[in-house]
Amino acid sequence: MQEELRELSGPERDAYFRGVQPIWGGGLSEERFVAFQRRLADAREAGERHRLIGLFEGARLLAAMKAYDLRGSYAGRPLNILGIGAVFTPPALRRRGHARRMLQQAIADHAARGADAAILFSDIGTGYYERLGFRSLRSEECVVEPADLPRAASVVPVPADEAGLVRVFARGRSNNGDLTLARDGWVLHFQLRRLRELARARGVAEPEWGIAVRDGGGEGAAMVRVARDAVDVLDAAWTSEGSRDALLARLRDTLLRSGRSRLRLWPSHQLRGLFRTHPRSSALAMVAPLRPDVVVSASGARADLALLDHI
Repeated sequence: MQEELRELSGPERDAYFRGVQPIWGGGLSEERFVAFQRRLADAREAGERHRLIGLFEGARLLAAMKAYDLRGSYAGRPLNILGIGAVFTPPALRRRGHARRMLQQAIADHAARGADAAILFSDIGTGYYERLGFRSLRSEECVVEPADLPRAASVVPVPADEAGLVRVFARGRSNNGDLTLARDGWVLHFQLRRLRELARARGVAEPEWGIAVRDGGGEGAAMVRVARDAVDVLDAAWTSEGSRDALLARLRDTLLRSGRSRLRLWPSHQLRGLFRTHPRSSALAMVAPLRPDVVVSASGARADLALLDHI
């Protein structure tokens, strides 16, 4: 029977969500995880830029994945990027090449529709995806303790809103030629919907997610996520040294209020060089050009990818 790559239907989506729950469930029960993923997939913020696709043999699901329509740039050239996430093969069907064929077909399909490159974050090492044409990028993170952050005697917070964060993040892009994903607003809106739906699944109030400060003529902003063992800085930017210090002081306050002992971030753009880094052992960034004329980062090159981009 011929194989077919297509979008998942309602019952097929639920089967996929149940399959990935033991891997990416984050402590949620299967029922709560499936409901959370269903709401996220159906959210207005997902739109046409978040799709669930699978490789089928008749009605049998062989493999499935999430596909994101992203924007970015490398060396000043705009890129349309296929984001790949949560690749899954049912346990009984593994080691038969189903996921590889699904990825090859998905990449070919998106290339035919104008995608220039594909990007993913691997938790299984790099060898598997390198055989599919992906290049591993430098993947680093910082772990920051309260003592590493400045104190401020009088930091006056200002209301954080999505439009303000998008504006400050866009201004903070370094434009240094490294591979970067655009801050056109969609990724932030989608990740915020994820945070809200996750809080709903856990039965807690909407989490603190946005931090905004002003200092003199400068402004700063950060988007955060309270994880089980840390506060994750999804992205941050500022327009002056004073607003940078004020923002870092607010992050220190957020850390202490949350009862967590450390901040975690991926150093990119203005966050690069502030704190000591070490290589990541998971969520390894990888990129692949989808056509011979497309130029993207060489293997081992650094990239300006923040935790906000990990979708």
